[in-house]
Amino acid sequence: MKKITVYILLLLSTFALVSCQKDNDSPDIVTTMFTHYDFARQIAGDKLEVSLLIPLGADIHSFEASSRDMVEINQSKLFLFTSLEIDNWIKDPKTIGGSDTIVLDMSNSFTESAHNHLSLNTSILSDEHEHDELHYWVDPLNALQMIDYILDHIILIDPDYTSYYQMNANLYKDQMHSLHLEIDQVLSNEPYKDSIIYFAGHNALGAFAERYHIHIESLFSEFKPDDDLTSSEIINFSNLVQASNTHYLFTEALIEPKAAIAIKESLESNERYELTLLELHTYHNLNQKDWEANVTYVDLLQNNFEQIKIALGIINSND
Repeated sequence: MKKITVYILLLLSTFALVSCQKDNDSPDIVTTMFTHYDFARQIAGDKLEVSLLIPLGADIHSFEASSRDMVEINQSKLFLFTSLEIDNWIKDPKTIGGSDTIVLDMSNSFTESAHNHLSLNTSILSDEHEHDELHYWVDPLNALQMIDYILDHIILIDPDYTSYYQMNANLYKDQMHSLHLEIDQVLSNEPYKDSIIYFAGHNALGAFAERYHIHIESLFSEFKPDDDLTSSEIINFSNLVQASNTHYLFTEALIEPKAAIAIKESLESNERYELTLLELHTYHNLNQKDWEANVTYVDLLQNNFEQIKIALGIINSND
């Protein structure tokens, strides 16, 4: 009996030791949101493994890391989180990660670039017109700085491939900067400067609106499930859309557009007012289809631009 007890204790000790060691299959870089995952994977290429914690299609606002997620973070070399406001399950960044894990709060990864104009992003449920710092990643000029920030720390954890990482980062930045210039040339100049579009989602694109001198009228200011919206809120927004004489209403990607559908059906049945729904992406996460297609931040930015051009009559929806 004594020998059996000793044997069991030895087995438990061995298991504990193995469990504490880094799994060879564990990712080198762990991220909490698609945007940072995409930037890291573009830079890392085939040299480092990058992981996205949030399940595909899931809402980042309600995500809670599991014990398995915490082990993955502890075993990583680099952990990128969105912010303490978004990743509110992180109570103290100093307690996250293993002894060799570099932990980065990506909300500190950039310096705000001047816009030289007043904020034009509002919500019918909020009187505040302040700059949206919470969703910082939707501004491509912030994103360019974020790529450099991630690059610096990837080089820090793996200096042997410095030139490779720099080349990948520069190629991706060139794509993003070229698209930024194209969007800026169209939206920040007449006749489209100060255009208004209507978004039946939460106010997550304020930094994008500011960057390109457009106005995004959002249904609500903070993330809020459609089930929590009152009928008066939906009616007020419906009246606003109809009064603007627009026939396009934007919905939020990955969110079931129940409010948008209600607005569309109400206007079409009661007012004979036709409304077409278009989608805007806020880059939080991807669905399975986009994931398998290796969709990037730049792809999503390009698609947002194309959808906005349809709403503004710059291109036909059939183009």
